[in-house]
Amino acid sequence: MPQERHIAVQLRRAVPSLAALATFEAAARLESFTLAAAELGVTQAAVSRQVKALEGELNTLLFRRGHRRVTLTAAGAALASTVGTSFARIAEMIETIRQPVVPDTVTVGATLAFSHFWLVPRLAEFRSLHPEVKLRLVADDGANDVRRDRLDVAVRYGRTPFEDAEVLASLPDRAFPVCSPRLLERMGMTAAEADLLRLPLIASDLVNPTWLSWRGWAKALGLGPELGRASDLSRLRFNHYTDTVQAAMNGEGVAMGWARLLADHLREGRLVRIGTGEVTPEEWHHLIVPLGRMPSPAVQAFLDWIAGRFVPEA
Repeated sequence: MPQERHIAVQLRRAVPSLAALATFEAAARLESFTLAAAELGVTQAAVSRQVKALEGELNTLLFRRGHRRVTLTAAGAALASTVGTSFARIAEMIETIRQPVVPDTVTVGATLAFSHFWLVPRLAEFRSLHPEVKLRLVADDGANDVRRDRLDVAVRYGRTPFEDAEVLASLPDRAFPVCSPRLLERMGMTAAEADLLRLPLIASDLVNPTWLSWRGWAKALGLGPELGRASDLSRLRFNHYTDTVQAAMNGEGVAMGWARLLADHLREGRLVRIGTGEVTPEEWHHLIVPLGRMPSPAVQAFLDWIAGRFVPEA
């Protein structure tokens, strides 16, 4: 970050005016102040003043003025090549990252886990109800910024209040160990009586400090530090929770399970809950919208639908 700041300061000091450089680039490319003025929508005199000011700032002659045309000096040609290439690369990158504005589109943000396990499996229902609405899902385990990321709706895990968003609905969750039935069979244990310290634990990187770790789960239940130490020594660790769950289903070990997110996996027997210990964190899944933004009809339709699914467990 300090290096980036240093480069930015250097650029501001070295470049007198981006507008002057843009004017110079047009004049150099067209070899004419008159044609440059027409392209930029200004007068020929304005182009001449901008170029002259740039030459004064650089203390270098950039053009040789003729009767009907201008030609670049050696210094002007060198600058024109660099500026032209740089402007072209900037324009190309802007077009690459620019998101098209599509009518009736709802941009929804969530963590990878919430999107994968909870939201995507339910989208068919919404799409059947509102086939005219286009959805764009942004799955990111970082703290989603509804304004910066231009999100219409987001599901954010954490504690309220949020400075940048209004909470429309909230969903608590419960955490407990889960694994594949095959693992218990292989270890000769039952789900009710399995000893976690004798089972391989699968660890997950905590991208968000509010996420619950094995150590935090054990501490909340007063189980002592042994489980935390076992997780630190885990031979299998993932930086995405979706991979952690897949490994657990493959029989690789025990993962931290979430009742809401893994409800389908637990109901269908792909995963089983181990023991009776569980933790309900103070952090919840919150349905949020940007403060002060009036939702479009498409966004409102999605909000009405998803809010109706943020309901207490049966």
